[in-house]
Amino acid sequence: MPLKSTFLGELQRRNVHRAAMFYAAAAWLLVQIATQVFPFFDIPNSTVRIVVIAVVIGFPFAMLFSWFYEWTPQGIKLESEIDRSESVTRQTGKTLDRWIIAVLALAVVVLLANVLIGRHTEPVELDRSIAVLPFVNMSGDAANEYFSDGISEEILNVLARAPELRVAARTSSFSFKGKTLEIPDIAQALGVRMVLEGSVRKQGERVRITAQLIDASNGFHVWSQTYDRKLEDIFAIQDEIATAIGKELEVKLGNPEQTGSRSTGTSNVAAYDLYLRGIALWHARRPDTSWQAVDLFTQATVTDPTFAAGHAGLALVYSVLPAYSARMSFDEGLKLSTDAALRALALDPALPEAYAALGNNSANSRQRLTSDALLRRAILLRPSFATAHQWLGINQFTSGQLAAGLEALERATLLDPRSPVIAENHAFSLLTLGRVAEASQRCEQLLAFVPNHPSCLQYVGLARLMLGDLDAAKSAFERMEAAQARSGQTQALIDAFAGRADRHALAVKMAALPFNSQADPASGNTLEDQVIAALLMMLGEPGLALDYIERIAGEIGASMDWAVMLPAMDPIRCEPRFAAVIQDLRTHDPYASKVCAGKGEP
Repeated sequence: MPLKSTFLGELQRRNVHRAAMFYAAAAWLLVQIATQVFPFFDIPNSTVRIVVIAVVIGFPFAMLFSWFYEWTPQGIKLESEIDRSESVTRQTGKTLDRWIIAVLALAVVVLLANVLIGRHTEPVELDRSIAVLPFVNMSGDAANEYFSDGISEEILNVLARAPELRVAARTSSFSFKGKTLEIPDIAQALGVRMVLEGSVRKQGERVRITAQLIDASNGFHVWSQTYDRKLEDIFAIQDEIATAIGKELEVKLGNPEQTGSRSTGTSNVAAYDLYLRGIALWHARRPDTSWQAVDLFTQATVTDPTFAAGHAGLALVYSVLPAYSARMSFDEGLKLSTDAALRALALDPALPEAYAALGNNSANSRQRLTSDALLRRAILLRPSFATAHQWLGINQFTSGQLAAGLEALERATLLDPRSPVIAENHAFSLLTLGRVAEASQRCEQLLAFVPNHPSCLQYVGLARLMLGDLDAAKSAFERMEAAQARSGQTQALIDAFAGRADRHALAVKMAALPFNSQADPASGNTLEDQVIAALLMMLGEPGLALDYIERIAGEIGASMDWAVMLPAMDPIRCEPRFAAVIQDLRTHDPYASKVCAGKGEP
């Protein structure tokens, strides 16, 4: 059969193969221009992806165009309309025609791709995201380290007011302090595009602050500035830097008219120094540092009784301190935290920390709707407030809204991916959904850079027991014991699960432990109450587990509203006593309708 009567022959006659080669050349050139030139004009990476996708999508369109149409001296014509006697003339202009066809096809498809898929290739949120790294202390005095850290945190807090901007939390940003990672690597780890770094040199009553904003997507400096001021002007400098960054990112800061001392709530430098020291210790979430933070916040409020943030700092510490230290009961912590938060709000009704503390206190008192409203208010005032998202997630999953709780904790993780306390809460929420392997993985990610965090080691151990991996469980529990300077409990637990010891005897001993015993070093216990409840079920002691849950659930601040959400409780979920606990906890059992179907649902 003659070549021209075949499909391949027709492709050759119409010069489609030539169009394909010309298209490939044009596409390659366009992609090279996009990848090499666009960054110099701060054109986002999403545009480059649009170009590449458009090139791929455009190929079949260009080939079809080449098959059916051709440029002639009389204009664009269908192939069937062209006089065959024009073939010589047509062939002469063929090369130019194909280039024009290729470029036109590419241009059309690029525009279509930009309209149809451009908005989905890169989240807008990434473009409006920033991490504030701890400013470097250039003062030559290690005692001033807290000051440079505090400058960074206050700028971070001002930026976090903007609802359009996602700001990485202090815990995660500061985890890179003293490390030599490149800015793009830090930005990738924190899931942000912009990074603010700088330095602080404090000498006597003067301070020099240098700040620079870097676009991690291309490594270019977007903005930089140096400030030489008297120390008394430090509050105005913080707002000035934050406002300048906000303008560069084209976002509107919340309450932009509030500048100067109003951002920190004091013009007293001594009170501010004490506050900065206290807030750094609050983030550590350890018994010793928490008590030190109480002392510093107290001194700050004595130095300036109208310092709202100082009172809010006390409210935050007191709200969680009983979970870490047996020196303070939950009743006392709840009262002191609430008093401090109300004092802070009386001084500054727009202080998110105070609303967050009250929200956490309400959750501990099982006033769940009030807690929800207060925490949402804190988030409204500071959309990037990771702790508020974290506490909202806890309140939701302990209310039986497991999916909503997980979503809030995922948001907290996005804002503060390196926070130990958020990681442990996130892991537990996954356990309540039966996603055991994912829960272990979430804490293992945290342990990669905080290797001795007790609660995450505990949840890895629990998850590994649930998965039947005794060796991995033993390793995690032993590391937890070492971190808390205690020993002996792990071996007894593993021996019982391995069948080398009396399970019932161990269960009886665990069920007799008092409320919040892990906070007391003298107890010898390293396990949190909700984990003990789960282990009693896993040891095959549902009666002891139910007795333990009933006894502990009556305590203020008890975590039995965590325990009852675990699938491990299914064997006792339909018991009237369990239903009574659910009612006393003022929560909802999300599994009851399914597990108890046909059994006389409680």
